[in-house]
Amino acid sequence: MKLLIVIIIFLKLISYLVIFDVILSWLVMFWLKIRPKFVSDILDPIYLYIKKIIPTNIWPFELTPIIIIFIIYFIEWTIYILFPEIIPEINNLLN
Repeated sequence: MKLLIVIIIFLKLISYLVIFDVILSWLVMFWLKIRPKFVSDILDPIYLYIKKIIPTNIWPFELTPIIIIFIIYFIEWTIYILFPEIIPEINNLLN
């Protein structure tokens, strides 16, 4: 049970990092290219793995972050469906 809680928290952190990375990528429109090294160290291997499996470029859009978010939400949803007793514990931790 504790392992599932750790997995869900880890997945939530990764999803927040992906959203943070997407927001930082929008700053390029304002001639600001900011991407902290810890973000690229964590997300680039995940992005590259997804790009190997699925072609994700539809010019000018990069769909890899969306695919990662969907995968993360699917895994969380599956854990919640299989173990519904974990939901109150996660809510207590995250609120």
